[in-house]
Amino acid sequence: MVIAELLHDPLVHVASVGALSLLLGAAALHKLHEPRAYADVLQRYAQVLGAWCAAPVWTYALPMLEVLGAAGLLLGLWWPWTALPAVCLLVLYAGVLALAVRQGSAIEDCGCHFGGRPQPPAPALAWRNLLLALLACNLLAPMAERPLTWLDAFTLVFVFVSTAAVYLLANLLISNRASLRQRP
Repeated sequence: MVIAELLHDPLVHVASVGALSLLLGAAALHKLHEPRAYADVLQRYAQVLGAWCAAPVWTYALPMLEVLGAAGLLLGLWWPWTALPAVCLLVLYAGVLALAVRQGSAIEDCGCHFGGRPQPPAPALAWRNLLLALLACNLLAPMAERPLTWLDAFTLVFVFVSTAAVYLLANLLISNRASLRQRP
């Protein structure tokens, strides 16, 4: 019962909205900034999953859906159902990654990193996206009525910094594990 109350606390909702909308917004900017590189990633997925992945419309549609998901998350503080596009998008990404792993793909880059290091699809990436989708699902429920205080603002700063650090560290660990597997 205590965990359910904590999940609906305004601090948890605001932190989740901030982190997930930043993640989706940054991913969209990354894809829009380098559309040719992203089209190449989609082409590699098409070789494994089928031609539907390489349709030119996806090069611009997926980043726009990510922007829509980020905006929906921000609006989710007032209208919980607007977080649904982000949930669907994260589940879609998890499914595509899991399917690519199941097919035994030789895709060298999943297209979901922010660094210069290629990262092949891996089960850990699919699980990561499912965990992010669960976090977004929590936003579909209305948050409890409680005013935020100055201590909550202080806590949010530390939550954002630590969440970013853990997310980047997890990506680095997943990438290192994949690169160790590729060595002879």
